[in-house]
Amino acid sequence: MTTLIALIYLIFEYCVSFRIQVILRPKFSIRMKPKKRNKWKWLHKWAGLLVSIFMLLFCVSGIILNHRDAFSQFNIDRSCLPASYKLKNHNNGIIRGTLPLDKDRILAYGSCGVWLTDSIFSNSYDFNAGLPTGIDRRNVRNIIKDQSGQIWCATTYDLYKLKGHEWKPVDLPKNHSKISDISSTPDNSGIIVLTRSNIYRVSHDDIKELTLQAPFDEDNKISLFKSIWNLHSGELWGLPGRIVVDIIAIVLIILSLTGIILFILPFSIRHSHKTILPAKILKWNFKWHNLIGYFTIVLTILVVFTGMCLRPPLMIPFVMTKTSPLPGSSLDTDNYWHDKLRAIRWDEDNQNWMISTSKGFVQLKDLSSIPVIIPSDKSPAVSPMGVNVFYREAPGVWIIGSFSGIFRWKPNEGKCYTFHDNTIVDPNRRNSFGLANDIVSGYSADTYKPIVFDYAKGTEELHPMGSDMRNQPMSLWNFALELHVGRCYSSFLGPISNLFVFLSGLIILSVLASGYIISRKIKNSHSINQ
Repeated sequence: MTTLIALIYLIFEYCVSFRIQVILRPKFSIRMKPKKRNKWKWLHKWAGLLVSIFMLLFCVSGIILNHRDAFSQFNIDRSCLPASYKLKNHNNGIIRGTLPLDKDRILAYGSCGVWLTDSIFSNSYDFNAGLPTGIDRRNVRNIIKDQSGQIWCATTYDLYKLKGHEWKPVDLPKNHSKISDISSTPDNSGIIVLTRSNIYRVSHDDIKELTLQAPFDEDNKISLFKSIWNLHSGELWGLPGRIVVDIIAIVLIILSLTGIILFILPFSIRHSHKTILPAKILKWNFKWHNLIGYFTIVLTILVVFTGMCLRPPLMIPFVMTKTSPLPGSSLDTDNYWHDKLRAIRWDEDNQNWMISTSKGFVQLKDLSSIPVIIPSDKSPAVSPMGVNVFYREAPGVWIIGSFSGIFRWKPNEGKCYTFHDNTIVDPNRRNSFGLANDIVSGYSADTYKPIVFDYAKGTEELHPMGSDMRNQPMSLWNFALELHVGRCYSSFLGPISNLFVFLSGLIILSVLASGYIISRKIKNSHSINQ
């Protein structure tokens, strides 16, 4: 309640401060009782000290997240991370899928690149020659073999083809989107590369970019959550917007560091015979701490509050609310499928394409026709993080896996079945927002028996991981993401880690609000004295 009152007061004060100073200053100024002022100071001091380290982590990790390409070559050794991030039993998405080379060898791929192994993973050999050393840049989305026998590999950033035992990059002209998937074409003319926004048809002598048509009777509205996400990162206005948010992060870093100095220096002065220099440092920090915090209050509160809206519990209503893209923003585009495409397969049974998107599954006869969205009650639940398994098991039967579980899907019947016991899934209970018991990160039908890879637990049905695979690092960008959303604290916070961002945000807002109120009162006091 104190935080809410402080926020309301601060917004009012900030909006009318100029009018108060010009019109009311000679006659009136708001006074604060000493006891009340001490309460605000106590809140600002101790709450600020409590969250200062976390604020530094939020800001540094946020800057890294805002510039993924720039930090994609940097890795973190997993030995210094909590146990849940260590690789064991092929967990943490290290195996997404497999491609058979012959009866004795398969290529396994996932979040840490490509591995040459066999059907029981008795030995796994590094097969990443030609791929970048940065783990983020060798996150493999799919590997396929086209009709000519050429093997293709799609990572999040680039397309490669295998020559000998080395991957050679293939340039996709004018592509600025992350790659989602690849698939061979039914007419043997090449392959299809699916990015998050467009499609490329790659043949031996030509690369052609395609933009999917919008479906009939569909508006171009997006979730309010996505708008807030892009506002929080600054991506709503592209690189200039991201740089502005970086500057706000630097401001918060300065406020945190100067706040820590203001807390420590008085103790140093009391116990030191030389007080002049520490006193000057204290005065200098106090001046700039107040000035920077005062004049950036609206921007800092905006960044903190929008960050809170991206995690439970505030995120839920924003995910469910649809809105039109902000005119002139990066989300305002003529491409209906901008940042919505996730995976693509050719359906031999129905002779059409099936594409997994953030709008659901769609079907289309060819890539120039109008897509038809399959109703959600006739398709399996897929996590907002995207589909991880999209595999044709038998004629008319597909295996679909994501963090929302794994299912057998019969598109022609519009029915879904649980993978393990083959019971039909109630259409009214298909929910894609929560995590399922099976947090599926991969699947292989090329092993000695079909294997489902759980993101957290992996699988115990294969040989233990070799040292080369087990010692793979984590990308710096992914580590920053885990820090930023608070998942890395789950080992000691438990279930409450899901609320870490929200609770931290409340405390940070109270620190910002109380600091502003104190600064206003200091200014008013100076005005009265003058």
